Amino acid sequence: MRSLNLAVVLSLMMLGCQQRKQSAAPPSSKVEEAANKAITILQKMVTDQNFRALGFESLDQVKQAQLGAPLQMFDIGLDKLKGYRAGTNADTLLTQSSKTVYPITVNGEVKSSVMINHNESGYQPSNFGNADIIKSLSRYRRADSGNDFIVRVPAFGIYYLGRHVENRLLLVPIISDPRLKVKTGEPVPAETVIEQLVPLANAYNELPM
Repeated sequence: MRSLNLAVVLSLMMLGCQQRKQSAAPPSSKVEEAANKAITILQKMVTDQNFRALGFESLDQVKQAQLGAPLQMFDIGLDKLKGYRAGTNADTLLTQSSKTVYPITVNGEVKSSVMINHNESGYQPSNFGNADIIKSLSRYRRADSGNDFIVRVPAFGIYYLGRHVENRLLLVPIISDPRLKVKTGEPVPAETVIEQLVPLANAYNELPM
């Protein structure tokens, strides 16, 4: 079972197999502009050797690539997990990331993604790929809401789909994790997830997993 647990975590953490650094380009003043530039960069960088690693089934699909609706990313840091106390508002654990993720679609079907990073210079594409993650996030994303977002726990390489319902933060697990008693695709109160992550955080030795 230990090897299965490790495989689950590594499947999310080994982003190097799913990412491709973008070629140098001047930063944009708007996130949408950077995302549109990213499509052009993607179409130039993809070859018949790497299109599958980026989530596409053919080079022709890359030529048809379009941007989907973006997802803002928020992080839950290890220190905040260790300092969590029952009854704490789960929203206070979220730190807004400098990253925005755009699904890349072909004929309306999510195939890949591009991550846009924001710094003092502006917006710039930083990574491409992460096909498995973006497909799982998109699978459980509500079609009738633009308010869903990504919640990432960087220490464990875990991603959730987040949303607010009646002023309460809900998290949607996107993969099955045997360490946690939550069901894939089922929204649960964030506190339920966080209370199960706290023991993992307290036991974490901060070595690569």
